[in-house]
Amino acid sequence: MLKVGGHVFPKNEKDARDPEKLARLAGEMGYSAVYAPEYLTIDKPEEIREAERAFKKENLVIAEVGYWENMLDTRPEYRRKNREEMLKRFQLAEELGAGCVVNTAGSYCEGEGYKDHNPKNFSEEHFQDAVDMARYFIDEVKPKRAYFTYEVFMYNSVDSPKQYERLVRAVDRKMFGVHLDLTNMLRQPREIYQAGKIVEECVRLFPDKIISSHIKDARLVRPAITTLIEEAVPGQGEVDLAPYIRELAALPRTITMMMEHLKDEEEYLTGIRFIRDTVREGDIAGVEI
Repeated sequence: MLKVGGHVFPKNEKDARDPEKLARLAGEMGYSAVYAPEYLTIDKPEEIREAERAFKKENLVIAEVGYWENMLDTRPEYRRKNREEMLKRFQLAEELGAGCVVNTAGSYCEGEGYKDHNPKNFSEEHFQDAVDMARYFIDEVKPKRAYFTYEVFMYNSVDSPKQYERLVRAVDRKMFGVHLDLTNMLRQPREIYQAGKIVEECVRLFPDKIISSHIKDARLVRPAITTLIEEAVPGQGEVDLAPYIRELAALPRTITMMMEHLKDEEEYLTGIRFIRDTVREGDIAGVEI
């Protein structure tokens, strides 16, 4: 079963902290999955319980708790702080009943890992750091519900199906899962036009480990001599997203597929309409939308 969702757009701060309002907004958008509300923290358990109840009442799955600070920051004090916060976010995901907690494996730089990149990010040291961090967080939290995941990211060692499969084997923990982002694995024109083969490889390599996913379209920037790729609203790029939806929907567990990085409510509505049309036209079973 595949549950699809994205961001909602509360009108004010009060609504942004009201889980029942957020759940209704998600339903109005046509979602069956939601992101964890940003206001939740592990030190306010009653708010966590209220949010879990509100989303469950509306039959909405909480897809993920995200944390996007750099756990490999080259400044020791920031690295320590970011890992401490990562642990709290994982504890929150477990208490909330989210499918997973997710971050990238990080970058050897100062500050946000997606803004600065380093050749060392593709080293064996980076891979081992990713293994060690995953084991540490899982062993500390001892989760029963929420998986620890890294989002596939083109600027570090967790950047392809084969690398993610290698990571799954190396971490060797039941509650380590896979967070797929097809667009983040598209690095050349051939892959843009043959994205279905990448999805098939993922499903072949680790079908029982896929927990959550992001869905975005992508297109080549023109004119350009070298390869420049930009994200797009689902249906407004050049990627055939039907195989992505079909392959994940066919897996036996419930998997979430979340839209992200769109600029406003209208773009999210455009995206969900495209996904719904793709499911209908392709006669794809196992999608709740």
